[in-house]
Amino acid sequence: MSRIVQCEQFGGPEVLRVVDAEDPPLLPGEVRYDVRAFALNRADLMFLRGEHYTIPEFPSRIGQEAAGVVTEIGPGVTGFAVGDAVTAVPFFTQRHGVQGTSAITPAGFLTRMPREIDFARGTSLWMQYLTPWFAFVEVARLTKGDTLLVTAAASSAGLGAIQIARYLGVHTVATVRTPAKAELLYGQGADAVVVEGNGGLASAVREVSGGRGIDAAFDPIGGDSLLSYSGLLARGAVVLGYGTLSDRQPVVPVADMVRADAVFHPYSMFNHVIDPEQLARATRAILSGIDAGELDPVVDRVFPFAELLDAYRYMESNRQAGKIVVEVGD
Repeated sequence: MSRIVQCEQFGGPEVLRVVDAEDPPLLPGEVRYDVRAFALNRADLMFLRGEHYTIPEFPSRIGQEAAGVVTEIGPGVTGFAVGDAVTAVPFFTQRHGVQGTSAITPAGFLTRMPREIDFARGTSLWMQYLTPWFAFVEVARLTKGDTLLVTAAASSAGLGAIQIARYLGVHTVATVRTPAKAELLYGQGADAVVVEGNGGLASAVREVSGGRGIDAAFDPIGGDSLLSYSGLLARGAVVLGYGTLSDRQPVVPVADMVRADAVFHPYSMFNHVIDPEQLARATRAILSGIDAGELDPVVDRVFPFAELLDAYRYMESNRQAGKIVVEVGD
């Protein structure tokens, strides 16, 4: 018997319920583990509201990132054993929602916990790092010395993007809404930080890029965001639109994009994580970066399981800088 988080109707965090549930038998290739911590994502809110590209069938489990200890191995699974500490790569079906005291994940979407990382940081790895990794390496194909623009850079994906860019030798210009978060962004490796609405983006891009312009933009805002930097794009630039924080679809300025021979790429990590070869390349590189101390997942705040709804409300407040984690305990 487990305690699982589920929803039975569309809505906000108030529709979530923690209920007792029998543990279903494992299917071939699956692993069951006791959850020690799970992370929240904006995709969870979209899922609750029926705005995600995965539409729930009620009642539905929720959640994509968790870390814990293996308790059972399904038929055909190799490479894991009972007692292993593991962390889940974001991959979602309703059967595989991970928020609760126990979760089931296909073995192909689990990795062993890196050495010397606790469960709160372990559950914060993959959405934070795989989202920018696939964007920069598999799509934009950035190389050392390129210049990247990261908007809404204090988000967990934004902080991960700055770290991954530094790991790849890519220069970063970051934008943020409040100056209070600028020091954090510099600490993660940003070469320049610009407060939105205060001007200075063009001069920062010129200085960081040596006058060439932006080779790639990592932009979760949508709406008019692209209009603020489309004139700063380097030739052949890739704009990676991976969200709509503005609650509006992106406006793409065609003339500026043509002048730069630039591409707007609607991006989701889930189109890449399902490719076993891409996933293997990414997880190897990221785990190497963690072992070398070059990557370090940023956790903003940890809530106990009893305060789950408070954790979701905190995410809705947009005050966080990094991952929001819920600890389940032993």
